[in-house]
Amino acid sequence: MKRIIPIALVFLLAVAMAFGCSGKAAAAPENGVYYSSQAKADYAYDEPEAPMEMEDAVYGYEGNTAAAPAPNPSTALSNRKIIRNADMSVETLVFDTFVEQLTGSVDDFGGYIESSSVGTRSYRSDHPLRYAHYTIRIPADRLDEFLNAVSGLGNVTSVNTGLRDVTTNYVDSEKHLESLRIEQQALLEILSKATTVEDIITVQDRLTYVRYEIESYEAILRTYDDQIALSSVSLSVNEVERETPVVEETFGEEVSRRFNESLEDVGDGFKNFAAWFLGNAPEIIVVLVIIGIQVLIIVLIVKGIKRRVRKNREKKNAEKQS
Repeated sequence: MKRIIPIALVFLLAVAMAFGCSGKAAAAPENGVYYSSQAKADYAYDEPEAPMEMEDAVYGYEGNTAAAPAPNPSTALSNRKIIRNADMSVETLVFDTFVEQLTGSVDDFGGYIESSSVGTRSYRSDHPLRYAHYTIRIPADRLDEFLNAVSGLGNVTSVNTGLRDVTTNYVDSEKHLESLRIEQQALLEILSKATTVEDIITVQDRLTYVRYEIESYEAILRTYDDQIALSSVSLSVNEVERETPVVEETFGEEVSRRFNESLEDVGDGFKNFAAWFLGNAPEIIVVLVIIGIQVLIIVLIVKGIKRRVRKNREKKNAEKQS
């Protein structure tokens, strides 16, 4: 028995290596999950994934009157493991209303907001202009519908969708996991027949390592499944006073728009100045009164000096004549 167990372990290791080398190991997704050292070593020799294919899509650009139909993934990808994500930038004139409608749309499409941040961008107008950034998870099969729905809530300035094919890595991870489970079952059978403490410890050490590897690859597959099932949408929202044109303008249209914007800026400037002046009128009046008193005192002093100089000059002239 002492000779049989080491031979069996060597045989199991050879089988595991054969299964493991049958395909390239999967690359670990960037998700913050810690995998085993063996998995990390496999990833280091993995061929890089196919680059993200970006699709320049147009959602509701035509004056936002109606959202254009979003492109659907090719049916050729239906049997592959595809991760689809999107980046989108939107302008809105009514920030609070947009956020409320966005939250409702996310719920309607069965997604959730993974993270969000809101801040103030500018104090140029009579009220602060705000911005927000959202990371939203949406079921992958409804991603295009969601993007179209968001395009109807504001002025879309840019949108990009991308996909990443992880089929090879996914299948390789499944093969590694299958070979590890086979090895685990064989080790359990050997452990049940072991009679010496040395053999039991040797088998248990290997069994512990195999179980850790199994957990690592299961975590990898769960992460892939999550990323495949739920697309990630990076949404930037900017509150604006005027929406940015997203269609090509003629020279006359551009001149007209810029002229109108200049008039609006001048009007806003007068309005802001009037608000500032009226709001600070008491202080301004006090300052003007103080300045007026000081000017009056200076004028009186100057007149007194001039009067004295004139009298002295007249006195000297009279003395000369006498």
